[in-house]
Amino acid sequence: MSKYDLEIIGSGPCGYVAGIRTAQLGAKACIIEKDKLGGTCLNYGCIPTKALIFSAGLFDISKSLDNFGILVDNVRPDFEKMQKRKKEVVDRLRSGIEFLLRQRKVEVRFGNAELIEKNSVKVGKDIIEAKYCLIAAGSMPAEIKSLPFDKRNILSSTELLELDKVPKSLIIIGGGVIGCEFASLFNLLGSKVTIVEMMNQLLPTEDTEIARVLEVSFRKRGIEIFLGRTATKTELASEKTLICVGRSPATSALGLEKLGIKLNKGFIAVDEDYRTNLDGIFAAGDVIGRNLLAHVASKEGIAVAENLFGKGFKVNYNAIPNCIYTKPEIASIGLTQKKAEASSISVEIRKFRFQSLGKSHILGETEGFIKLVVEKSSDKVLGCQIIGPHATDIIGEMCLGIEIGITSERMASVIHAHPTFSEIIGEVAEMVHGKGIHTI
Repeated sequence: MSKYDLEIIGSGPCGYVAGIRTAQLGAKACIIEKDKLGGTCLNYGCIPTKALIFSAGLFDISKSLDNFGILVDNVRPDFEKMQKRKKEVVDRLRSGIEFLLRQRKVEVRFGNAELIEKNSVKVGKDIIEAKYCLIAAGSMPAEIKSLPFDKRNILSSTELLELDKVPKSLIIIGGGVIGCEFASLFNLLGSKVTIVEMMNQLLPTEDTEIARVLEVSFRKRGIEIFLGRTATKTELASEKTLICVGRSPATSALGLEKLGIKLNKGFIAVDEDYRTNLDGIFAAGDVIGRNLLAHVASKEGIAVAENLFGKGFKVNYNAIPNCIYTKPEIASIGLTQKKAEASSISVEIRKFRFQSLGKSHILGETEGFIKLVVEKSSDKVLGCQIIGPHATDIIGEMCLGIEIGITSERMASVIHAHPTFSEIIGEVAEMVHGKGIHTI
């Protein structure tokens, strides 16, 4: 008889959340982790990156404090202390996950996992068996064959986060989310940053106008950008080079091929309920390659647990927020104008600029705008794109609106506190039917 109801390979946002929800539903879970609790997001991705970005942002603000009537002399960044604070944040959050798992009596085994037969996982010399298995092993930085990582000069995001000093120059191969976030971070800290992107715009999956605004902002700040180009080794004349051209599933050592688990371009193939082709084995999070985002992985982990032991749950892939922590910040959800038109959906597009908000002038952050995509026939809000201050926080209200199928008229009726950045949502919604107060 199996000791566990669910064995989970990986303790990232998908794995540990699935373990906790399994326990909440009265079933017994075991998590197998080869490295550190929290996976890539907590230890080598989302959290450490944003901790450093926040420190760099404070330094950037400090350079204009005199505009606010505050006189400060000789302000300078201390990268070593920034790294120390980053580590403290990560360690504190990892301890929090450990506490939650312990309180829920979710067992954790450390070691390399290998699926040796259906729902039997080898960890070191031990064999762990369960009724069901969830593969949530996450992903790792993708490599370019002609520019392999050497962990000294040609780096992945993992090594870049561990630098002990700010490089004087940094070439970034890949102008997607990760590349743009690191470009913004190290530019603020004084690096000479160059981005090389093979597509014809930064952030190829984002709204074209939003990407163009970011490009202009980056160029004004001295970031050199080459679009529609690929880089060769002879061009890498910089102190450090970051390769960020996507991520690959971390599945090579799990024994998937031996068991006959089907793959799709390296990612694990699953149905709408995250079942693999082998009965009782599930996969979710980055390993299935749908949306490589921590918050999506968490919901997929919850869905697996709920579908096995609860009342069932479906992830709404039409209401997934994308957040980019550049300066200025970017956030989006739902359809862009281009995607709507490609699907033959007739839409109204309205924009409202941050420079028309009182809060923007109070904080001295007036760059950017919000864009609303509304279906003409139903008035339903189908998408939203934001570039500007606190965009990643503002998008939360839009997530709720799109999830419940809100109309622009209903959104315009919501009372937003003044002065706040969230007022921008009400302002742009008013514009859809020609009722904008602070626009001509």
